[in-house]
Amino acid sequence: MLQSQEVRGKLLTVKDGYLECPACHRNRRLKRVAPDEVGERILLYCRDCKTEIRIDIVKGECFESRGR
Repeated sequence: MLQSQEVRGKLLTVKDGYLECPACHRNRRLKRVAPDEVGERILLYCRDCKTEIRIDIVKGECFESRGR
């Protein structure tokens, strides 16, 4: 039963419909996330802390990408 379960990375914070930077936790609006949005391995860049992150979006929830 565990093999059929999807493995996801760390859940990221979404405030007021916008993704918050997981590195510096500033309230910078990295990406707007709709409640029904789905995406895989999206590359984002934070201009405050100058880091790049890859995220997966499943039904409006954001996770750090664990893929290659």
